[in-house]
Amino acid sequence: MGSYVFPEFIFLRPVFLTFILALLLVMVIVVFQRKKLFNLFSVSFISILCSCVSALAIYASGYIVDEYNLGGDEISFFMFLATVALSILNVLIYLYKHIRKDENGARTY
Repeated sequence: MGSYVFPEFIFLRPVFLTFILALLLVMVIVVFQRKKLFNLFSVSFISILCSCVSALAIYASGYIVDEYNLGGDEISFFMFLATVALSILNVLIYLYKHIRKDENGARTY
């Protein structure tokens, strides 16, 4: 916040940080769960929701920056990329850990 005259759009950073922490929590639960707490639908839904809201926040940040004729906030952009990467990684980890083949070769969830 130090060098910006109008730091209002930087206040969207806690949104990105919250989604990153939520996705990390989902990842830890998926990796270490003994009981089935999450299924594919819930992991996918959480991942898509976090990615979509983060995309809306970065889009809104673009409008705010444009109104004040400022440069963009690169930290928020990297946090957005981290949110999208964690979302994709969560789904891939779930699929890797929970799709197994039974005796007939068919996939089971």
